[in-house]
Amino acid sequence: MNKVADSRLQPLSHEHAPVPDIYVEGKPALVLDRRTKKRTKEDALRDNISAAEFMQDLARTIYGPRRLIKLVMTQDGKYPLNFITSDLQSVLKRIKINHPAAQLLAGAAISTYREKGDGSVSTLLLAASILAACKRLLVRKTHANLLIDGIALAYHRVMRNAPRLVIKENSSQLEVIELAIRNSLDGKLFDEDCDVVSRILSETVKAVDISTLRGPDAEAIIDVKKVQGGSLADSHVVEGLALTQEIPHDRMPRKVKDARIALVQTQLRIPDKKISRYEDYMFRFSSAQELGGFEKSKKEFLTGLASKIIGTGANVVLVQGGVDDFLFEYFANRNILVIRRFPEVEFLRVNRVLGGRLIPNPSLIQKEDLASADLVEERKVGKDKLVFITGCEGPKSVDIILRGNLMWSLDDIERVMKSAIKSAITAARDPRLVWGGGAFEQELARDLYRYSQRFPDRRQLVMRAVAEAFESLPAMLAETVGMKGVDTTAQLRSKHGKGQTSMGVDVKGSKVANMSILGVRDSLDVKLQAIKAAFETAITILRVDDLIVAPELPYAERAYVERTKGTSREKLKAKDALLE
Repeated sequence: MNKVADSRLQPLSHEHAPVPDIYVEGKPALVLDRRTKKRTKEDALRDNISAAEFMQDLARTIYGPRRLIKLVMTQDGKYPLNFITSDLQSVLKRIKINHPAAQLLAGAAISTYREKGDGSVSTLLLAASILAACKRLLVRKTHANLLIDGIALAYHRVMRNAPRLVIKENSSQLEVIELAIRNSLDGKLFDEDCDVVSRILSETVKAVDISTLRGPDAEAIIDVKKVQGGSLADSHVVEGLALTQEIPHDRMPRKVKDARIALVQTQLRIPDKKISRYEDYMFRFSSAQELGGFEKSKKEFLTGLASKIIGTGANVVLVQGGVDDFLFEYFANRNILVIRRFPEVEFLRVNRVLGGRLIPNPSLIQKEDLASADLVEERKVGKDKLVFITGCEGPKSVDIILRGNLMWSLDDIERVMKSAIKSAITAARDPRLVWGGGAFEQELARDLYRYSQRFPDRRQLVMRAVAEAFESLPAMLAETVGMKGVDTTAQLRSKHGKGQTSMGVDVKGSKVANMSILGVRDSLDVKLQAIKAAFETAITILRVDDLIVAPELPYAERAYVERTKGTSREKLKAKDALLE
């Protein structure tokens, strides 16, 4: 048996077993594989900072409302795929980033996006700018720990000073939320599309109520359903639920008023063969009589479940799993509407909105378990048919019907819209605003320059480098509209030095202007999240003193490892025992 087991671990004709090459005459001579790349101390730091500078160059052109567009070409299987987007998160997800420091920066940008719905580009640019500014100090033999100490002091100063820059004005919370939505959309869509999406999201906010947006389940109450055909202007808001599932029988009702809804969490059928992904079964009959008896018992069982549901007074049945074809006719004859096959997440959302109870066992259903709605109706939207449920008793919920001709365009608009929804939720929870156009960053930089003078050692230089990193953000914003970054920085320093704290970059007029006159404002909460993520990432990268890149196995060795992965001697013995 051992010989059989060992033979199964032998490489096939196209494989090759990996042979360790770290031993010479039975003694370890190499700790790492000969192909492993290893950089230490200053070399590792320089490599990491160079990767950060590359990421900075990648993101700087998609910063601000006048950003440019990235054309990303990726290989998915045999065929190349092309994507056109100005959304940094979409770019980072679709390109393969190999360098570990670049991966940290991308992760920080994506985390800010997921938390607040905006600020991903600012996070990446600020972190990369801090590292690039520290590069000059590394050339002067400044120790990494001194850099970290100076950056930490700058971080605490910035976080303490930032709340003092909040604008004191009497804007309503709805105006603040609409501003956050518009800021999130600017630069990611064309102006006409931006107006349409902004209007739709404003209607959505009014429909769900601001107090609901502050709740813990705010993201779950708004969903986007894409329908191909028509134009973006045909998109609209549904105060309730819009289900993409089809009605499975022609004679089932298409409109049910005063709906009493049963939410069956399992399925109303006997599985044909497969119970789950890993388990299945088979029926065997020795005669036609046995087969006929089985079919009769099956129908009686299913009829009993359906009768139990109908007995509660339900006239609409939502089933998470499948429904037996026999029951379609049974329900249709009794004027009962049945909708089936929901993804688990969507079914839980439907249950939350309808306010009923999930029914894991249909045989135990009670009248009190039913949910209710004013209307359940099938309507045609474009070429598709959707089922709308309105007048629900549960918490308010809104579905956005997104229309358009091209599916890839709808996908991009959906991503942008969902990020704007997160920005609206952020603004509802923290409505504090600061001046935009780089005025906020310039004021933080000015304060850091003054604060650094208290320190007579190299930490002063580090804090001044961090201040330069903050100044680089409005400079890069100016460069996106053709302005000179150096000239912009000089003008902003002069204006802010005279106490004009609202002076920033006017990207539409391509000049330095007063943001209070233009009404350009940003969310403080998003700014603080971006600053926190950027500083943490910069400090993490500076603490790295070894960069070890493990080599990838050749194809022949990798094929052998993948085939034998998860195979143990005990499992092979168990299989041999079964064969015997």
